[in-house]
Amino acid sequence: MNKKISLQWQLTLMTAFLVILCCSMLSYTISTSAVLHMENIEDSFITIFPKEMLSGTEIENTEGFFTLTDDFLSQIADTKILFWQKSIFITILITCISSFFVYFMVGYFLRPLSILSQQVKEVHSKNLHQKVELKTTSQEITNLVDAFNGMLNGLNNAFDVQRQFAANAAHELRTPLAITRSKLDVFNKRPEHSIDDYENMLSMIQIQSTRLSKIVDVLLEMTELQSIERSDVISLDELVEEILCDLTDFAYEKNVILHQYPGNARFTGSNLLVYRAIYNLVENAVKYNRSGGSVSIHIKQDTSFATVTIEDTGLGIPEADYEKIFEPFYRIDKSRSRAMGGAGLGLALVREIAQQHGGTAQVLNSSLNGTKIQITFGRHT
Repeated sequence: MNKKISLQWQLTLMTAFLVILCCSMLSYTISTSAVLHMENIEDSFITIFPKEMLSGTEIENTEGFFTLTDDFLSQIADTKILFWQKSIFITILITCISSFFVYFMVGYFLRPLSILSQQVKEVHSKNLHQKVELKTTSQEITNLVDAFNGMLNGLNNAFDVQRQFAANAAHELRTPLAITRSKLDVFNKRPEHSIDDYENMLSMIQIQSTRLSKIVDVLLEMTELQSIERSDVISLDELVEEILCDLTDFAYEKNVILHQYPGNARFTGSNLLVYRAIYNLVENAVKYNRSGGSVSIHIKQDTSFATVTIEDTGLGIPEADYEKIFEPFYRIDKSRSRAMGGAGLGLALVREIAQQHGGTAQVLNSSLNGTKIQITFGRHT
């Protein structure tokens, strides 16, 4: 297992490398310039005192001249070596001193990150509501803390929704089981049973098991939404026409008229999921409608969204419940919904499907004369 180097050491080593590089380049430049000037001095010296000037009467001083020239060249060579030695020593000294200061300065400026790291380690599912507090003058670290607190807030909300969903799901699953168990207990305490008793018991078990099956099916659908591929090119007028055909018998039983207005929209998504979302909305509009009422479907498109509006002539929805009806297991009239076989998950599934397609579902308006609900899908074609 490779041990990772801390950011403090990484910055220190990088600084030391840069110092060495800069000092080396500076030393090389100065040395090259100095040697060039020394060679120019040498050339000038020979030019001023050429060998021919020392002929004749001054021939006896020629040996001294050459000795002087050799000493001068030797001094130049020694000076270059000494210069490089001092340059290397100064480079090492500057590197050590600068690295020492950089190490402690980086440690000082990174100290808020160490504190933040310690606070992050203390975060768990039960204290997501507590924000991380860190005083620092660094704008980058402040932005990081704000982003982390925003993430914690989102996670806390998600956990709250999950806990509420789990509690509601447990309650909904427990209710039919409790009813079945209590009926069986009463049934077993009777010494004798008639054929009607057996038929009633079987009928009750069938009803409750069907209810359990519906709840489990919808729960599985909601958990698998993320994995369903959304690459179908959907034509909403054809899809809505198919849904109305499938609901014709149900609407006939409820004495409700279905009507689709002209209009179309196309987008890319999951044909299966979009069908289920619109089907749930139209089915609810029929189920909770008046006898002799109607359900109208309008399709519209623009540059950003494909829109389906379902308008019914039912009893309406209280304004306070416009958003709540899209929450899992929420019912306006619990006894009525259960009597009609509802599990309180249909509209929650509708909104989730819409959000998976870049849109949403909402109640536009509602009164005693009916309700208008709209579902939108982001257009990608």
